[in-house]
Parts: sequence; C-alpha cells; structure tokens
Amino acid sequence: MTLGMSKRKISLILLIETFIIGLISLGVGLLLGIVVSQITSIFIANLFEADMTQFTFNISKSAIIKTIIYFGIIYFIVMIFNTIIVNKNKLINLLQASKRGENIKIKKPLVCIILFILSVVLLGTAYYLVTGGVNKLMEHDVSILLIPISMGVLGTVLFFYSLSGMILKILTKMPNLYYSKLNSFVFKQINSKINTMIVSISVICLMLFVTFCLLSSALTVKNYFNDSINKYAPVDLEMVGYYSDTIKDIDIMDFINSDKEIKDNTKDYTVIDIYKDMEFTYDKSLGEYYEIVRKKYPYIEYDNTVAIITLSDYKKIAKTYHFDAIDLKEGEYAIVSNYEPQLYQETINRNSIITIYGTDLKPYNKITDGFLTISANPTNLGFFVVGDNIVDIDQKDATMLVCNYSTNEKEVLKHIEQKLHDYVTPYSVMKDTKVEIKEASVGLSAIVTFIGLYLGIIFLISSSAILALKSLSDCIDDKNKYKVLRQIGADEKEINKALFKQTLLFFMMPLSLAIIHTLVGLEFCKFILSSIGVNDILNGSIMTFIF
Repeated sequence: MTLGMSKRKISLILLIETFIIGLISLGVGLLLGIVVSQITSIFIANLFEADMTQFTFNISKSAIIKTIIYFGIIYFIVMIFNTIIVNKNKLINLLQASKRGENIKIKKPLVCIILFILSVVLLGTAYYLVTGGVNKLMEHDVSILLIPISMGVLGTVLFFYSLSGMILKILTKMPNLYYSKLNSFVFKQINSKINTMIVSISVICLMLFVTFCLLSSALTVKNYFNDSINKYAPVDLEMVGYYSDTIKDIDIMDFINSDKEIKDNTKDYTVIDIYKDMEFTYDKSLGEYYEIVRKKYPYIEYDNTVAIITLSDYKKIAKTYHFDAIDLKEGEYAIVSNYEPQLYQETINRNSIITIYGTDLKPYNKITDGFLTISANPTNLGFFVVGDNIVDIDQKDATMLVCNYSTNEKEVLKHIEQKLHDYVTPYSVMKDTKVEIKEASVGLSAIVTFIGLYLGIIFLISSSAILALKSLSDCIDDKNKYKVLRQIGADEKEINKALFKQTLLFFMMPLSLAIIHTLVGLEFCKFILSSIGVNDILNGSIMTFIF
C-alpha cells in the first residue's frame, strides 16, 4: 500500500494466497483422511475382535466431493472477510498498528453480577432437570430435552460473558495474589483473551463437555458389549424345540447326530425341559405387587406365561452356566433373573405365596442371578424353579440343548453354522450361537462406539486447535509486551512462568466449566445406558479424562 498498489490488487493477492494455501491443505487433508479412515476402520474392528477376513480398502467418492464442497464454502467466506478487512484498513492505521494499545470495553459490574447470577440459575435448573428430575422429564416426548440443552447453552455463554467483566475486579481485591511477581500481567492477558472470544470459549466449553460424555459413553458401551457376550452367552450353541398340540415328542439331539463333523466337534451337552402353567402368567407371578410393578414398567407383556423348570434341571444348567446353587425346601419356589431392575424383589421381600400347578408355594430367600437362553444383554425377566414333583409333564413347553464347540477351526465352525441355518425340523425350533450373537452385538456397539469416538476426538482436536491457534497468534501480537517486561527487569525465568500460567489458565477456563457440566451429563448418560443394562460408566470416564 505504501508503494502505491491499489486495494483491489492487494485484495487479489490476498485472494490468490488464501486460495493456494487452501488448495494445499485440502489436498494433504484428503490424502491423510483416506489413509487414516482405513486405519480407523481396522482399529474399531479390532476393538470388538471382529472378523477382518472380508475387509477391503475402500474410498468414498461422495465423502471426498462433500469435503471439497464444504471446505470450498468455508474458504470462500474467509476470503470475502479478508478482502473486506483489507479494504476497510487505512494506511496510517496499518503503519501504527504495532504501537496502538488494545481497545478494551469495560463492562458494568452490576450488569455482570446480574448476568452471573442468571447463568448460575440457568445452569442449576438444567442440571436438576437431567439428574433429580430426569424421570419426570423422560415421561414427555424426547424433544423436551431441548429445554435443558438450551438452558445449558445460554447459561454457559452468560457465565463467560459475566466472568470477563468480573474477573479483574475480583482479582484486584486480592493484592497478595494480584501483585505477586508478574500475575497482574498474566491476569490482564487472560481477561483480554476472554473479552475478545466469549462466544468461542463458550462453544469450546460445550464441545469439551460433549467430548467427555460421548467418549465416556462410547468406551463404556464398547467394554460392556465385549464383556456381556462372554457373560450372557457362556456356551457356543443353544437350541430350543417347542412342543405343540400335535408335537408331543422332541429329539433335540437330532441336530448333533445328523452330521459326523458336527458330532465330532461339539461337546459338553446339557439338555433340560421347560414347562409352563397356562394359569401362571407374569401378573400372577408378581402376586400383590403386580399393580405397583405394572405402573412402573408398563411396557412388559404381563399376560405371557412364565417359564418353569425343575430343580434337577436347574442344577444341570447352573453347572454349565456357572450359576449359584439353589437348595429348595419342600413347598418353596426360586426365582432366577438378571433383569435390571429386579421385578421380583418385592415379591421376595413380602414373602408372597404363589400357586403353580395348583400347589401353593412360598419363596426361596433370594433372587438368583441367571438366565435360560443365551443373549448379548441381561434380558431375563425371570423364570421359576420348583421341586421335580410339582410340574405337570403333560404341560411341557420346550426342550433346550446347550453345548460347546471342541474346535476353533474357522472352516469347521462355518460348516456347523451353515448346517444349523439349513436345519429343518417338524417342530418349531429357536437356534442361537455365540458367533451370531457376537456379530449382531458388534454391529450395534461398533456403530455407537465409532460415532462416539469420531465426534469426541474431532471435537477435542477442534477445541485444542482453536485455543492453540489463538495463543500462537496472540504471541505474535504480544511480542512488544514481552519486550517491555525484559526492559523493566523481568528475568527470563519469570517471563516463561508468566507465559506458562497464561496458557494454562487459558486452556483451563473452558475445561473447568466443561468438567462441571460433564459430572452432571454423565449421570444422565448413566440413566440412558441403564436401559441396556450398563450401570458402570467410571472406567470409560477415567480413560476419557486421561486422554
């Protein structure tokens, strides 16, 4: 501009510079993205011990096109703003820019105090709605969640806005802290940063909060699904054949004996019978407690009959599944359930008498943790164990076979799974294998975990990058300030300490409030995840915090 070049040509130079930098970064970013996306796919698959034999290198053309379009739109807007800024600047202002002091707008203390109180009220109300008031909140449509979310967002923005006007006022009232070494310089720097990027810091705080909740939940879900498969599917193969009016005899071992390779590669057979009493449904099994349970859990089909097995059969399945032993006395029944919450706890507490096959029975002293059919989750509402002499053999509902494979060879396992899929019987049969359960579970948990990890890591990188770029760009602008510090006698050690404190406080500002948000948010996450049986989110939270 000093040499006489027009603003139009300067804007054109800036436009070309920005375009070239954008083109290079886009090209490098796309190449890295293609490579890293493949590595990420393998990493996620390994997290769940998924079968990688079908993995192929894949490039999404639509993802590349969308990236170019969105990146182009963002860069186009940036170039327009750059052009406007250059055209607005006067030569005299540019020449004297390094000598000009920062124009800090002083906020009215009373306004800041009022806004601070308002922000605390908004955040406190939002916190309560998703913790103590969550049950009432979830009685409504899911869109009701927009209320605490909006309150949290507005409260966060008002908190940082009010803090930027109060922080120096508060600190100057503590002279021992404020005037110690270079603290006054550090605090003014931090106050200046917050003043100029209130919205950015608020957004970063919220992004960090979302990162904590997403990553904690994703890692928890991943650990839960991996552990639950081994816990709730302890055998490799399960078959349940159902009786009907026409089918009175079932040979459940027929599948094992139908193929030599299957017979040679299976072991640990356990066969039990499952009974039902047409008069004994879930509502009857709950006794006097039924009405209370129905109001709390209205989605359960209470008119379904309850599974019943004999004590001798329970002992067989308990040995296979490694359940606790049950020692029934004459005239007692036991409940086996792994469903959370326990529907039958009050039934046990109240010593409720129930009637099975016309016989009145009193409860065993506790609910035994367990299940009949294998699955990926604790879904067993409850089945009843009674003495062998109680059941009516004419009301046999099903016969169940469970066993393990005696080989790990993939081809043999594939053969068994295929034969099982093609197996046809004259009776209705339910077939489940640990392999199928694992594959179905991996599909769901991988989607949840991938989205959580992806968004969490992206938000974390974005937050850190924005804060880091702001710090680095401010270092260029603040060169003269540090020069003055040296001139008035501050040594390098003190200057380095001041810079460290400044950076630490700058990063901790959004992080501190984000951690408070997270402590509340994780309680809500626990409430949501409890619906699939997840009750412990601590390990995932610790891993996220370290990360």
